[in-house]
Amino acid sequence: MDPLLLGTASAFGLAAASGLNATLPLLIVGMLARIGLLTLAAPFDALASDIALGGLAVLAVGEIAADKIPGADSVVQVIQTPLTLGAGAILFASQNSMIESLSPGLAILVGLLTAGGIHTLRALARPVINVATMGVGGPVASIVEDIGAVGLTLLALLAPILAVVGLVVLVALGGRLAARRLVQRRRIAALS
Repeated sequence: MDPLLLGTASAFGLAAASGLNATLPLLIVGMLARIGLLTLAAPFDALASDIALGGLAVLAVGEIAADKIPGADSVVQVIQTPLTLGAGAILFASQNSMIESLSPGLAILVGLLTAGGIHTLRALARPVINVATMGVGGPVASIVEDIGAVGLTLLALLAPILAVVGLVVLVALGGRLAARRLVQRRRIAALS
């Protein structure tokens, strides 16, 4: 298979994973680069440094913990938006084929938009989940997002085409949830 196609699929999968959880994909990529299972071009190889890995581990624990608290999860997602966008941009651009094939600015923009799109779907869905389940569904959704971020990251690195298929399914499910919310709002407005 064409390395450019695989690299592009991998880049999209990694950026999308950062839309689900900003720090876990960065941490996984950094750890895999550290142990030699992944090669990152400069300056992205800095993700494998002691300082980056330590900082990402602390941020990942904080993000995972804060995202399990209903109500606080929505606030955390708003505050975390710049980190999510940056993570998506870094992960997309870090793929060697992206560095060789695209201008760095375009790679960063595409990564930012990919992560931002997934993050927006997540941020819109979470308040609906919290309200519909009286807060019980928020932590469950957060766990599913964390598992999804890890799974999508690993798929993006090991089976990039499957990662893109997973991304399409994820976007379709998010779009379906958003459409349901819109229909519910229209029904409520019509009853008023």
